[in-house]
Amino acid sequence: MEKIICIFIVLLYTGIPAQEKSVRLVEEKQKKRTIIYVQNDTDTDKSVFLKVNPVGYRKSAQRPIIKNIPAKSKVQMMILIPLTDVESNYTYDLIINQELETIDVDRSKSPKKEAGVASILKAENIIFTKKDCEKCIILISKLKAKHIKFREVNIDTKNRYREYLWELLEQDNYDKNTVGVPLGVIKGKLYYPIDDLEGFVEHVQNL
Repeated sequence: MEKIICIFIVLLYTGIPAQEKSVRLVEEKQKKRTIIYVQNDTDTDKSVFLKVNPVGYRKSAQRPIIKNIPAKSKVQMMILIPLTDVESNYTYDLIINQELETIDVDRSKSPKKEAGVASILKAENIIFTKKDCEKCIILISKLKAKHIKFREVNIDTKNRYREYLWELLEQDNYDKNTVGVPLGVIKGKLYYPIDDLEGFVEHVQNL
């Protein structure tokens, strides 16, 4: 009588969820410096806005960095060098745009560029001032006294922040030729005119 050996092969499949793909900040700590990267693990290119607020480093403040991060890549954004005998740390804001916007390129005006500036302003407090403005000086000092983070922009200097401000003023039927300072764009919302400085500072502090 023949013996028939039946071999049953059982394939077991373990359902392991795939790791979520993301765009994230990555730091590489070396002996005397920290290198900041942005890692893009997605399948598409991403345009990112990075604002780092360092404490205890050679540079007390950093300008926002806007870069294109190709798919499946890691791009160096900045190098932080700590001061000796000082405790160092930093916080950061990282905004990832779903659509590529050439907001870091000096080109002719386009809807994409303006949309990019709008997204940046939503992440910052912008105070527009001008030279020899006593009211501006008082407002800036009050904001600093309350340790409120903000960016001061001179209204007489041509820059992308000012161009976006003109758009907001026109939308609210203000005449940019007679506009007074100071005024603010807080998280994308226009505050003008600012007559009550104390009230404005308290409002921004409570946001």
